[in-house]
This record gives sequence, C-alpha cells and structure tokens, in this order.
Amino acid sequence: MSRRAQHSILAIRALALTLVLGLSATSAALVVVIQVPGDYASIAEALAAAPDHAIIEIAAGTYPEALVINRPVGLRPAGSGEVLLSPAADEPVITVRDASAVNIEGLTIVGGEYGIFVTHSQDITIRDNFVSGSRLVGIKVRLGADDILDNTVFHAQPPYGMGIHVTNTTQWPTSRVIGNLVFGHTRSGIYTNMTGMIEVFDNVVTDNGHHGIAITEMSHADVFGNIVVDNALTGIQLLDMSMAHICDNIVSDTRGSQDAPQIRQGNGIIVDYHSEATLAGNTIQGSAQHGISVLFDSIVFLHENTIEDSQAQSVFVDESEALEGSGCATGE
Repeated sequence: MSRRAQHSILAIRALALTLVLGLSATSAALVVVIQVPGDYASIAEALAAAPDHAIIEIAAGTYPEALVINRPVGLRPAGSGEVLLSPAADEPVITVRDASAVNIEGLTIVGGEYGIFVTHSQDITIRDNFVSGSRLVGIKVRLGADDILDNTVFHAQPPYGMGIHVTNTTQWPTSRVIGNLVFGHTRSGIYTNMTGMIEVFDNVVTDNGHHGIAITEMSHADVFGNIVVDNALTGIQLLDMSMAHICDNIVSDTRGSQDAPQIRQGNGIIVDYHSEATLAGNTIQGSAQHGISVLFDSIVFLHENTIEDSQAQSVFVDESEALEGSGCATGE
C-alpha cells in the first residue's frame, strides 16, 4: 500500500471518530433533566410534560402521589435526601404501562395496592428503591420484562402481602431479580408463575411467612447464589411443571408451618409436581422437615449439595427420580 493511501485511510478513520464523538456529545446534551418542584410542582405534572428519555429529578420530601408512566423516562432523587411516595388511595404507587426504557431509582415507596406495578412493558430498570407496606405486592411484573436490582422490599401487609411477584411473562424477554433484600412478608418473598425465563441471583430472602423463593406454574428459572433464611413453608420451591437450575444457594432454618401438609412444609428445597431441576452446590441447614424433597413425578439432578441438621431426611424422594448430576449448565 502506498504512503498516500495509508494517509487517506488514517484521515478517514480520524474523521469517522470525530463524527462519532460529536454525535455522542450532542446526544448527551439533548437529555432533558426536569426538576421537581423547581420546574413542576408535582411529579405527575413533570411526567405529563416530559419528552421521551427525560430524567425527572425529585427533591427530598414527601409526595402523596400515585404515578403512571407510559413513556421512556427516568425517576431519581435530586440529592441525598429521602424522596417518599405515599399516596392515600389503594392503587399502585407507581404504574409502568405500555412503556420501555424506564428507570426508577433511589425512591422510598410506602403503601399502595402495589409499590411498583409493571405491565405490557420491557427494558424497565427498578434499582435501589425501598418499598414497604404494600397491600398485595411490593414489586409486581405482569406481561413484561424487568431488571429488579438492589432494592429493599419489606413488610407487605397481611394477609396477602408478597415481596416480588413476576407473572405471565412467557412471551417476553428474560427478567432479572438480582441483589435485592426481601423480608418480612406474610406470604412469599420472591414468587413467579408462568415465566418464560427469569434469573434470580444473589438476593437475601428472609423471615417470610410462606416460601422464600417460589418458582411455579411452568416457569423457567436460574436460581443462583441466594441467601434464603428463616422462611416458613419452604426455602426454595419449584412447583407445577416448572424447570430450574438451583445452584450455589445457602438455605437455612426453614421453619415449617401449619398452612400446608406436613410433607410440603419445612423443607429447605422442594421440587414438586412434574417439575425438573438441577440442584448443585447448595448448602442447606436446619430444615424442620427434609433438606431436599422431591415429590409427585419430579426429576432432580443432584451434585455436591451440603445438607446438615435436617429434622427428617437429608434427601427425601417419593416415586420421583433423583439422579447424579454434573453441576449447573449456566451461570458457572
């Protein structure tokens, strides 16, 4: 190649890089940041006026508002003080409907039918929020796909309160429930039914009145690296023709409860009713019933689980199958 051709190529590359950097800077400059109450007195007014991809920054304070988000926007605190959303009505505090590219970050959400309710939406990020006192569910996703990351979800109200519920997502992309602290619910901490695929990683789930983590009704899941402690019915449940890799979790002190038949309560991990699971690398301690229970024509592949101090058997299998496995297929 001639020196002139080399110089031409270098010049073209430099021009292309300049254009890319210029476009990136222009895109960054076009992001609209709206201040509440600086620009608008309420968050709802800011949402109504916000263009797509705007960021709404909210000053510290209490906002008795129920919000509906139907476009790509972000909500976040303006500074270090608490932003508390607590409406009086029994409705979701935040509803995301028919939207994508929504970010909800750093808010304190108290009460409501649901703390955050997402439906017919995807590419939704719910991060680092404190959600408590919901009547039904702290964070609920139905017909959608979310990343639910690093939230604290606690003390949903009796008698029906759950922490995180993902349901009816078989036609949607994978949801991720990662790094959350979920505790003190009357019913389950993390619950799925009819999910196409869900990743449940690195959560701490404790002191819930039913299951710590429940994967049910033909759900598909990877359940890795969770700490599941002091839950009532089951530490981790796989039920109703569901499939999962359940690997490298710590499950301890599952208590047992009179809300279920004895065979189905107090188990560290239970695989039940035509379900199939790989159970590998889990540490299961102090179960009021069995460490691992396999019931009703289910199949499990077991590999290097540690089971200690179960009050009944370490592994109980009825007419189901328990086979030697080779570890987790994903997430290793």
